[in-house]
Amino acid sequence: MQRRNKAKILNLTEKLYLACSCLKKEEPDIKLFYDDFNTNIVKAAELLVAYGDCGVSLINDLEALAIKVEEIKAAYLKGVSLTVYVELLQKLLDQLQLKSEEALPDDRKLIMFLPYKASMWDSLESVWEKVTQSADCDAVVMPIPYFDRNQDGTVREWHWEGDEFPENVPIQDYRAVNLMELHPDEIFIHNPYDGCNDVTSVHPDFYSDKLVSYTDKLVYIPYFVLDENMASVEAIRHFAIAPALVYAHLIILQSKKIKDLYIQALVEEHGETTKEYWESKIVGWGSPKLKKIHSDTREKYKIPYEWQNKIIKSSGELKKVILYGTGLAEMLKSGDKLLDKIENTLEFFKSKTESVILLWRPHPLIMPTLNAMMPELSQRYAYIVNKYKDEDWGIYDDTADLHRAIVLSDAYYGDGSSVTRLFQEMKKPVMLENVNVINLINDITVT
Repeated sequence: MQRRNKAKILNLTEKLYLACSCLKKEEPDIKLFYDDFNTNIVKAAELLVAYGDCGVSLINDLEALAIKVEEIKAAYLKGVSLTVYVELLQKLLDQLQLKSEEALPDDRKLIMFLPYKASMWDSLESVWEKVTQSADCDAVVMPIPYFDRNQDGTVREWHWEGDEFPENVPIQDYRAVNLMELHPDEIFIHNPYDGCNDVTSVHPDFYSDKLVSYTDKLVYIPYFVLDENMASVEAIRHFAIAPALVYAHLIILQSKKIKDLYIQALVEEHGETTKEYWESKIVGWGSPKLKKIHSDTREKYKIPYEWQNKIIKSSGELKKVILYGTGLAEMLKSGDKLLDKIENTLEFFKSKTESVILLWRPHPLIMPTLNAMMPELSQRYAYIVNKYKDEDWGIYDDTADLHRAIVLSDAYYGDGSSVTRLFQEMKKPVMLENVNVINLINDITVT
């Protein structure tokens, strides 16, 4: 992947001028001049290759300069005055700079998006769409690899989800890109943890402390949205003190209220003197996840044939679809008790399939979380999932497309999560489960 960069080429011509100054001293430093001049000519030629035809002529001009430099070196070794040579060299540089400014198209801004999970792409998608509509920007989506951890923190399994993104999103292979050399104008990320997550980690090459040196502007947008009615400093602290909050130039949060909570948590962590710093780079402009949900309709999504068969009654009418969400926080908190609750919930909805269909969509990191932190539960959880799939009376959704499930569903039941916030945004009923109540009929709390 090559990047056109007019500004760098013009900067190199300035370095060529500077190299000439070595020849104007009483005792010219011919070696420094020769080395600097040729080094920068080579760098400029490498950059011009990306311009195709309009760069060929300029590369020829660089070659002419290289020939003149050899003449200057030969003249110096013969003891000939370099004044005429230097004047001619500077005229050639004047012509090169003018021609570069006129012949090369203005730089386009390069903005790169580095998601790691396809199911979390909605946290960046609307920003990417806006950039693609800009006449002077190039938008590149480059999914990055990540791994699940073992209980001791070592690598359990590597993942790359580039082939799971929507068909309309062109994907750049991360293995073909050197971010340090490419140096995008902006990089967007949605994973803030770097190496501080006990369950997963993006590849260390893409930790925020490295990315910040590869770009002029590192932007972090959370992959989740928070329930603002339940939000507090303590509830969001572990999100706020993640490494990306320190290294990013800009942090975009879902609202002013959440922004204020983040700043309060960060000030408590880093000291009162840092408040102005956090206020300068954290904004509450809104979450792309919330923006996307408002434009969603069923017509936009292709519903799998096997799902349609379960949703449609024999009379042709549609059944009510309940999205059942099981989350990470409740799993870590309740363990076996939540698994009891899941089994009870599945049995309840199994008896209601004449009028209601369950769409079970667990958090995508539940199994990696159990493997890393609660391995004693992973086998039982896998058994519950496989039994549900084998019985085939409901829908199991572990695809990357969260929004399809939300649009298709009439209501939400399960653990509190980002998904509940999206249902609330769509004015759909949200029913939170209570793991301490096994009789589902007595376990309905609508928000």
